[in-house]
Amino acid sequence: MSNDKKKKKAKNKMKPETKDKIKLGFLSLINNEACIKIGRNWHWYFPVIAGVFAILLALVPSFTQNMQVKVGNNLLQSNSFGFENGLVHFGEFLEEKNADLVIEDGVLTDQVEGKSSWAEAVGGEEKWYTATNVDTGATIFEVFFNNADPEVEDLEFANRVIANKNPYTNLARGEEEDASYANSAIVFGKKTMYLYKVGSNGTSVGQAMGQYDRDNGLSIASLAQTSYKGEAYEEVPGTLEYTNAVRDSWRRFVNSSAETQKNVQALTYLGIMAAVYVALAFVFGLVLFLMTRGKKNPLRIYTFWETQKMAYVAALCPGILSLALGFLISSFALFMFIFVYGIRIMWMSMKSLKAPTY
Repeated sequence: MSNDKKKKKAKNKMKPETKDKIKLGFLSLINNEACIKIGRNWHWYFPVIAGVFAILLALVPSFTQNMQVKVGNNLLQSNSFGFENGLVHFGEFLEEKNADLVIEDGVLTDQVEGKSSWAEAVGGEEKWYTATNVDTGATIFEVFFNNADPEVEDLEFANRVIANKNPYTNLARGEEEDASYANSAIVFGKKTMYLYKVGSNGTSVGQAMGQYDRDNGLSIASLAQTSYKGEAYEEVPGTLEYTNAVRDSWRRFVNSSAETQKNVQALTYLGIMAAVYVALAFVFGLVLFLMTRGKKNPLRIYTFWETQKMAYVAALCPGILSLALGFLISSFALFMFIFVYGIRIMWMSMKSLKAPTY
C-alpha cells in the first residue's frame, strides 16, 4: 500500500519543467528576457492566447463606459432650457386636442381609436406643434410628426427640419433660405425619433436619436399624466415638481428608445478598437523583427514569427494595466493600451534587443 501511495504522489507531483514554465509565464509580465524566451522556445498557443486576453482586458473600460451611457439622462438633465417646459406644453396640447401618438409594433401612428389625428390636432398651414415664450412670443419648442405625403424617410424628414425647411414641402421656412434651425425640437418619424436641444443663444447643446422597438403600446400623450412605468403623477400640473416628473418620464423613454442604437454603436466601436489593437500587436512584432535585422547583429537568428510571439506575450502586462488605469482615468481609456504597450515595446527594444557593441 505504501508503495502505491508513493507512486500516486509521484504522479500528482508537478514536474520541474511545468513549474519553470509557470514561473516564466508570470515573470514575462515584468521581465523582457522572459518574453524573449517564450517567443523563441514556446509553442504558438500561449503567446496568441496571451495577446488575445490582453486585448480583451484593454477593451473592457471603454466598452463598459459606452454601455453605461444613458442618452436621456444626458439630454434631459436639467430645466435650464425651453426643451423640458416644451414637453409639458406638448402634453397639454395633446390632451386639449384629444390627440395621441401610439407605438404599435415598433411604428409610431396617429391613428388611434377615439382620438384626433395629427393633422386634425395641429390644423392650419403649419403641420407641426409650436410652443412659444409667453413674454417674447419667440418659438422655444417644436414637434413634428412624419406623416408627409408623398412619404419621406425619417432621416430625410429630420434633415429637412434641421435645414430650417418645411419638412412636408421641403421648402425654406422664412425669407432666408440658408438660415440655420435654432429651436429645440422633437421629430417623430415612423420608426425613429430625433431630439434636438438648443440653448437660449441658439446653439445646439445636445441631440439624440431613438427607435420605438422597445416600447410597443406606449402612448406619447400618457407621459403628461403618468410616469414611464404607468403610475399617475402625484405632482400638481403647473408646478416645477410636475415639470420635473414629466421630464423624468421622457428621460426614461429616451433612454429606452436609444438603447438599441447605443448597443449597435458600442459593439461597432468594440470591433473597430479590437482590430486596431490586433494591428498594433502585429506592427510591434514587426518592429522587433526589423530592429534585429542588422548585418552584424547576432540577434538576426530571431525569426519573424518569434518576434511576433514576443510582442504578443509583452502585451499582457499593458493589457492588465490598461484595465485598471482605464477605469481610474476614464477619459484616457481609449489610448491607455496603446500608450502603455508602446512603452513596453520601446523598453524591450532598447534594453533586451539592442545589438551589443564591441
